[in-house]
Amino acid sequence: MIDAITSFFRNQIAPASEEEASGEHRLRVATCALLLEVAHADEEFTPGEQAMIQDLVRREFRLTPDQAAELIALADAERHQSTDLYQFTRLIADHYPRIQKLAILESLWRVVYSDGQLEAHEDALLHKLTKLLGLKHKEMIALKLRVKSQQDD
Repeated sequence: MIDAITSFFRNQIAPASEEEASGEHRLRVATCALLLEVAHADEEFTPGEQAMIQDLVRREFRLTPDQAAELIALADAERHQSTDLYQFTRLIADHYPRIQKLAILESLWRVVYSDGQLEAHEDALLHKLTKLLGLKHKEMIALKLRVKSQQDD
């Protein structure tokens, strides 16, 4: 697993320094882990959710489809090894500016609505993640309504 992460840094991302690469990679893994957690919240990982996550990761991090798939696989392994979501949300809350956290929250809502329905436990999870990311309830509601209205169009 460590070799796969190291290889991913070296071959795919290549920022200015090793330390920067490590930090940026951890943030990307944390973001992907949250997207996956939301997708699995209703215990069904639909093809629509899979495609949505692949597309969001590819666009957000400017990755090829293969790079995105590798990052998602690494994030899924991290998610399975984790005992809670705090490690992921704390990393994002501490290192991303508010605008980026809002973009992540919007992406989380896109994953939730990608299957066309909002389950109560998905809604509860998004409320929890909003708090853990240090965002306001009204911001979460605004993003939820925006994503929902785009889905209805």
